[in-house]
Amino acid sequence: MDNDNAPRGAGPPEKRRPRWGLRTLGFLGLAFLAIVVSASLGHHTVGTLGSLLFGLLGAAYCSVKGLRVAADSDLVRMLAGRRRR
Repeated sequence: MDNDNAPRGAGPPEKRRPRWGLRTLGFLGLAFLAIVVSASLGHHTVGTLGSLLFGLLGAAYCSVKGLRVAADSDLVRMLAGRRRR
C-alpha cells in the first residue's frame, strides 16, 4: 500500500529532538514519589532510597544535557552575536 498523501521521494521522517525538560520533570516526579512513599512508611527502604537517588541523578543528567543543547542552538548564537556588538 502506498500513501498517496506523501510526496514522492520523501525519505524517512526527521528524528525528533529529545525533550530534556520533560525528562527532567519525569525524574523529579520519581524522586518526589520516593520521598512521599518513604514519609508514609516512616523510613527509607532500599527501593525508596534507590528511586530517590535514581530520580535525582537522572534529573541532574537531563538538566545538564538540556542546557548544553540549548547553548548550541542557533537562537542562542544569534542573540549572543547581537550582544557583542
